Amino acid sequence: MQHDTETNAKLQAIESQLITINRNLLNVFWIVGFFALLYFGLMIYLMFFRVA
Repeated sequence: MQHDTETNAKLQAIESQLITINRNLLNVFWIVGFFALLYFGLMIYLMFFRVA
């Protein structure tokens, strides 16, 4: 019984760490996506709508 409780506690700690990592990676994904959108928007603007 003690072994199961100890294993479950360790699994809960690992799951908590994985949830934190997942949240951080999702935040990084949104930030990188936002700047990529700005970059490609600027490139399209400069390619097609720039007044020479």
